[in-house]
Amino acid sequence: MSSQNQLNDASLQAPAAALHSDTAVSAEEICAALGDNAPLPLQGLLASARRSTYVPQSVIYHQGSRSDTIHFVTHGLLKLITHLPNGRARIIRLHRPGSVIGLSGLLGQRNDHMAVAVSQVSTLRLPLGALQRMRSEDPASYVWLVECWHEYLQEADTWITHFSTGPIRGRVARLLTFLSDFEPESEKDQVQLLTCEEMSSILGVTSESVSRILAEFKRKHILDHKDGAQSEIYNTDTDRLHHIAEE
Repeated sequence: MSSQNQLNDASLQAPAAALHSDTAVSAEEICAALGDNAPLPLQGLLASARRSTYVPQSVIYHQGSRSDTIHFVTHGLLKLITHLPNGRARIIRLHRPGSVIGLSGLLGQRNDHMAVAVSQVSTLRLPLGALQRMRSEDPASYVWLVECWHEYLQEADTWITHFSTGPIRGRVARLLTFLSDFEPESEKDQVQLLTCEEMSSILGVTSESVSRILAEFKRKHILDHKDGAQSEIYNTDTDRLHHIAEE
């Protein structure tokens, strides 16, 4: 199945029947969702959030839907997909723990993208109304959220520059380096691969081209399957990847 068809299939799924938990939100989850520099009032508000868990490939929200919930990601990896007027679909951003999604609702806008879980994803959900009240009651925390949204918009320029221009081989290397940066500090020389279809949707190339280049990298031991790994986790030759990424 082509990447285009897979993305379109995802867009036809019903919204995810997420698993919810009413147990108290822990300090560790708040830290995972906000990092260490978030305003204290926002940390306190997040303690009252609802926890949701989404299985891989489930839709968190659809493009064009009204945004009435803000999601603070605490675990896993998710992708934002945009459907273009010509019917094509592209992955335009990846989000990991510490990201906030659904922020378009702060300005009364509909969601510009569809959010889909890549791995199992956990989020802390706050109703939009709670954050809108913060606009008048605690402007500093509200501005912090808007600044987060601005940073995500700036990242779009990075995606265009790094992943949509230049030779395909260099773009694949840049994407692998980007994905490796998602790993914990202790595993910086490792990468968990996306599917060829997902990578081709990010890069705007065919999945066959991505598969061919990944096969070359594995053959040349730029990517080596991690011993005993049951998933697509690979050790990387970071220096060689960076060299290729500069092509």
